[in-house]
Amino acid sequence: MRKIIRFIFVVTICFLLVFVAIYAIDDRTVPLWGSHMYTTQELNTRAQGLNIDGEIPVITEHFIHGYTRINNEIDSAVESLTDSARRIRARRVTFRYEIHHTNEIVSIVLFAEAQAVTSRTFVMSVNFNPRNGAAMTLNQATTRNITPLVEGIIAEMIRQNPATYHAAFTADPRGQAFFVTRTSYVVLFDDFQLSSSPGATNRIVLNRSNIYVTTIRQSQYRFSDDRYAIKMIPLRTVLEGLGFDGSRDISWCTTQGAAVISRNGRVLITLRPGENNYQVVGVMQRSLESAPVMIDSNLYVPISFFDQILTLTTYSVDNQGNITFMSYRR
Repeated sequence: MRKIIRFIFVVTICFLLVFVAIYAIDDRTVPLWGSHMYTTQELNTRAQGLNIDGEIPVITEHFIHGYTRINNEIDSAVESLTDSARRIRARRVTFRYEIHHTNEIVSIVLFAEAQAVTSRTFVMSVNFNPRNGAAMTLNQATTRNITPLVEGIIAEMIRQNPATYHAAFTADPRGQAFFVTRTSYVVLFDDFQLSSSPGATNRIVLNRSNIYVTTIRQSQYRFSDDRYAIKMIPLRTVLEGLGFDGSRDISWCTTQGAAVISRNGRVLITLRPGENNYQVVGVMQRSLESAPVMIDSNLYVPISFFDQILTLTTYSVDNQGNITFMSYRR
């Protein structure tokens, strides 16, 4: 009898261990997407004077999370891209696609190569969560608003190559095609959106490892003494959170009585307490709404320093007054 009880006890324990193991597995270890979840549809038709060929993906029933809705989105994107080709009076449009996926997002990128007097490639993407099939935007995919970083990179491209890129670029990155890999976020722009010269689709790539995020509490910053109550931010604290080396990149020049901010051994910014002149290398001195101030041996700068002086940096303030800074280090 004891042997029977012992046997039943051991079997019960084994079942419990298996049950716990199954539910303890992080669903990120389970493949959520695979090549068996889509097929390729060949296009070869003519409509309204336009030859349409190439390939597009079709999501199969193996992907149970709303494959019909995703296929409808793909069809809608193909129709929109075809209309774009018609608007430039293209004779032929050829489709191709790329699929990029992580455990958080699947991105289907559709390219439409329109052949006209001046050929052009249009691009759109369909992005969704592999766990439930829900559509995803760029900010949902990145979990943060990286739009200002993309805009900052484009602004740098325009400054460095004014003859190549449109000076009055106005497209909103949030409405652009994009895809995500395990190492980067990639935002795509059609031919001619950024430049008047024909060429490949422009890809703005942000490496995940180069994005730095840091948050300070309301108790960590001060307000200016004037009636404007400007938020004054502890410079060293935030810079170190954004990847600057506190001993190498942030220094005090005794002879100039100034703080010096460097990166990779190159001086970027010089600022002096009490003087509303921020010297940016390669740019004339700039003024903000307040001069830097020294408080308890710590240098504080107005919050606008981080999006007007420090390049490729943005910030947001939550309801509790906490400030989150985000910077991209190229």
